[in-house]
Amino acid sequence: MYDQLKLLEKMILDIKKQYQLVSAELSNLKQQPNTDPKELSALKTKLDSSYTERDSAKKQLGDLDKRYQSLAEAHHMIGEEQDKLQKQLIDLQQQNSELQQHNKDLQQQSGETQQQNSDLKQQISEVKQQNNDLQEKNQLAAERTQVVLKRLTHIDQIEG
Repeated sequence: MYDQLKLLEKMILDIKKQYQLVSAELSNLKQQPNTDPKELSALKTKLDSSYTERDSAKKQLGDLDKRYQSLAEAHHMIGEEQDKLQKQLIDLQQQNSELQQHNKDLQQQSGETQQQNSDLKQQISEVKQQNNDLQEKNQLAAERTQVVLKRLTHIDQIEG
C-alpha cells in the first residue's frame, strides 16, 4: 500500500509539472500569439472559398426563386385555363343533355306520327275496301239495271 501511495504521489507531481508547463506555455502564447503563416493562409483561403460558395449558393437561390416564380405563374395560368375548360365542359354537357331531351321528344313525336300514319293507312285501307265493295255493288246494280232495261225494252217492244 505504501508503494501505491508513492506511485500516486509521483503521478500527482508529474501532473503538477505538466500543468505548470502547459500553464506557462498558455501564458506565453497569450502574451505573444504565435501565428503560423501557412495556417493563416490556409484559413484565409478557406474563408475566401466559403465566401465564393455562399455567393454561388445565393445566385443559385436567386435562379431557383426565378424558376419558382415562373412555375407559379404557369401554374396560375394553367389553373385559369383549366377553369375555362371546365366551364366549357359543363356548358357542352348541358347542351348535350338538352339535345338528348330534344331527340327524345322528336322520337316520341315520330312514334306518334308513325302511329297516326298507321291509323291513316288503316282508314285508307278500309275506305278502299268500302270503295271496292261499293264498286262491286254498283257493277251488280248496273248489270241488273241493264237486265231490267233490256226486259222493259223487250216488254215495250212486245206491247208496242
